Amino acid sequence: MDYDISNGTIGNWTADDSWNWVLHIWNDSDETWDPTEASISEMDIGFDTHLAWIASNANLSMMPPGVDCNGRGWVMGTGASAHCMCDDGWDRGSDDWMSCVPEGSTEVNDGNLTDPHEESLGEYEIGHSTVTFIIDKEQRKRVAYSGIHWDVGDFLQDVKALAEE
Repeated sequence: MDYDISNGTIGNWTADDSWNWVLHIWNDSDETWDPTEASISEMDIGFDTHLAWIASNANLSMMPPGVDCNGRGWVMGTGASAHCMCDDGWDRGSDDWMSCVPEGSTEVNDGNLTDPHEESLGEYEIGHSTVTFIIDKEQRKRVAYSGIHWDVGDFLQDVKALAEE
């Protein structure tokens, strides 16, 4: 996407007399987008810093959150089936499936609420695993590593062996 903040342009939108772009920073504590007067070049930006240029006339309550699942997981599904897949040590809240809370900090679902994860399982033809393929010079899949916990040395040895064929 093209942008020229000094000209007030981001993508196809250029600010005019009725609105302008305002830099916002995600506030993890309040879970809100807060406007900031600081120049982006003056800010300390880390891996957990989330920034957004938002039109001054936008309804901030309609903005997506700066992080998914309170920063403790990832979103699976879309629409009514969307829900958090929480990291180890974290669970979905009993009444808010789009957040992750520390394990044991919420009451167990009493069965009256629909679990979107359980409901959506039949909608997917994917698993919760990853396969990394090593492809040979003729673009054929020759070696497959499943998951993410494989030995880097073995992987490099396989790459070298295929490169030498």
